[in-house]
Amino acid sequence: MKKTKILMQSLLCGLLLMAGVAVSHGQTVLYEENMGTPTSATLIQNYTGWQNTEVLYIGDGTCDVRTSSASAGYGLASGGGNVMLNDTVKWFQISGISTLGANSPTLYLGLRKTTSEDGSNLRVMVSADSVTWIPLTLSDSLPVGTGTSGWYRVHYSALPVGARLHLRFSNMATSDYRLDDIAVVDGEEQTLETVATPVITPSSGLYYEPQTVAIACATDGAQIYYTTDGSTPTADGPLFGSPFVVDHSLTVKAMAVKADMYDSDISTVNIQIQDTNSLVHLPFDISTNSTDAHEDIAMMSGFRGYYLGSSYADGSAKFEASNAGRAALVAHLDDAPQFLTFEMKGKTGGSAPVAYEGIEMEVSQSADGQSWSVVGLFSETDIPVTDYAHITGIALSPDTRYLRWKLNAATKGNTQLNNIVITKYEAPTDTTGILDYLQTPVACYPNPTNGSLTVLYGSLQVQSMSLTDICGHEVRSWSAPVPKTLSLTGISEGTYVLTIVTSEGELHTKIVKY
Repeated sequence: MKKTKILMQSLLCGLLLMAGVAVSHGQTVLYEENMGTPTSATLIQNYTGWQNTEVLYIGDGTCDVRTSSASAGYGLASGGGNVMLNDTVKWFQISGISTLGANSPTLYLGLRKTTSEDGSNLRVMVSADSVTWIPLTLSDSLPVGTGTSGWYRVHYSALPVGARLHLRFSNMATSDYRLDDIAVVDGEEQTLETVATPVITPSSGLYYEPQTVAIACATDGAQIYYTTDGSTPTADGPLFGSPFVVDHSLTVKAMAVKADMYDSDISTVNIQIQDTNSLVHLPFDISTNSTDAHEDIAMMSGFRGYYLGSSYADGSAKFEASNAGRAALVAHLDDAPQFLTFEMKGKTGGSAPVAYEGIEMEVSQSADGQSWSVVGLFSETDIPVTDYAHITGIALSPDTRYLRWKLNAATKGNTQLNNIVITKYEAPTDTTGILDYLQTPVACYPNPTNGSLTVLYGSLQVQSMSLTDICGHEVRSWSAPVPKTLSLTGISEGTYVLTIVTSEGELHTKIVKY
């Protein structure tokens, strides 16, 4: 933001006994203009961003308003606009400036010059009637030569006293002069400190509950102005008083001001809040989704919907490798879940699997959208490139209301999800020998399988596993240490029950062999 505020204060001397009242005039700003904030080069006759709207601006149609950039000579010339004069036919006039009551009115302005210029080719004139013009003399010496271009704060003395003065700026050469932060001051311009930049909490990010927004400034006595629509805050806007609650995504901007100080820089925070009015109803199944009709799931940074064409007729969730560490897909549930199944596949962008490396996909559950527990962690050894892996039997906690797929890492290639199914929790009528599924994440895939079965059981201390047919006959067993991949070669096609014995109890899941 333009920091051009000048100290606006007159010093009133004390009452002199026996001699009446004597007033000593200090610095008083009589007029100022910071040229506003254009977005690009704009013809002056089309520009509406002037700070002082009570004065008259006149040009020949070729004066431009340009964006400023700071320099070592005048660092305050940043973030706003300036008027460019770069040939001898351009001029810029300000009318309606009153210097009545002033003792020594002085003109100050930010001046940008090209390397070879010393300021003498910028002609500044003043008039009381727009007929007789008096040239003003630059009171500063500007360096000339290599590396001396840029912005400088300069002043012109000996302005007349009048009710309606006119200032005209023109270029006597074809070099580049730009004008910024014009001020007429009674007295000598003073340098001010800058108000500390406000701190907005919470910080930018994604949230799953309404957030309380607070704004603080380290400068004592500063007033904080803010906006929630992304617009630039001004001293005419809302004044921050106390923290407020937001329940939807928005952009908060804030600036702090204090008398006799430059305004602070602007703070910006982008708060994204998941729409809690759009919940996933259980059972949840996107296996029939298409690019035109789909369940309402949140698409976070780094995630995008993907149409698979001949691979699947429906849409899928695609995680870009370039967004590893911040790509997330979140489903918000409105009921108690029990099991999660989905399909996952690696994608290289080509046919060479060597381009698919370093993938780590984390699946987590949460009751409040803040604290997460991992229910599955998958790497490239678990995710094929040629076809989808069927991830089944992931048990969920009944108090889970959020499920999140997050791409933790990816060296090369992308990852795709499809056919996400979340079933509704059904309380068992007979819990004998059954461990609470929702506290023990287990995944078995591919299921159905025709050869081997991979079992992921997280941090559980597994003692043994066994496979029984529907009549209760054990057909195969494994003792600790139980391998990650179980061979089902030689077992007939059919439906089986895999029993996992842990130090906490037993888990049971259905396996289909074909």
